[in-house]
Amino acid sequence: MKNKIILLCFIVTNGLLFACNSEKAENPKNEIKTTFVGTIEEVHGKTATVVVSDSANSELAGRTFEVGLSVYPNETFQAGDKVRVEYDEVMEIAPPVVNALKIEKMK
Repeated sequence: MKNKIILLCFIVTNGLLFACNSEKAENPKNEIKTTFVGTIEEVHGKTATVVVSDSANSELAGRTFEVGLSVYPNETFQAGDKVRVEYDEVMEIAPPVVNALKIEKMK
């Protein structure tokens, strides 16, 4: 009986370790899922607050997101810049944060 418990604990532990170390299954190659166009309201360090003005997903219009700017460390972003953000996921925290894969200034 003791051996069965030890074996069960070993199997469960290995399963958890394997699951925690595996790559992202949802989007393994950081493929772009969607884009939106918005205006930067504030820049704070390596993130910016962006208000969505145009998106294929009508539910995003007018929403505010935190966007990481570290994708382009040599680019300077300022409040008022209109940007197109290509991303793969939205992290549902307050405020929502998008995992930006590409950010480009619009003219």
